[in-house]
Amino acid sequence: MKKLSSLGAVLCAFALLTVVKPAVAGNYGALATSPDADFGYSYNYDYAEEARSRALEECRKHSSDCKIKGNFENTCVSVAKASNGAMGWAWGHGRGEDDRMAMSECRNNRGRSCELAARFCTGNP
Repeated sequence: MKKLSSLGAVLCAFALLTVVKPAVAGNYGALATSPDADFGYSYNYDYAEEARSRALEECRKHSSDCKIKGNFENTCVSVAKASNGAMGWAWGHGRGEDDRMAMSECRNNRGRSCELAARFCTGNP
């Protein structure tokens, strides 16, 4: 009888593992910025519109003048900013290249003392 109980427990555990699915991250993210280098972003949303709304909500915690700069799907994004309001961002090239490109764009936008401010990934990059 003990053997049967152990076998039953193993079968029950196996059944649960095959039925329960892990949570899957949503594919969409967004970036919103202001002219003063304030920004907000979102990631792992199921719908692009939800991602845009959340990015704007996050940016508006710091500025009332926020606009969506990008919508992203299954990728990572690097964001650089400077104290004088310049920004740069890049996505889809790998971490090192995205970081380098974001910093370069920030400097090309006349950024002084640019620094990497954020990196986020959404979906399954």
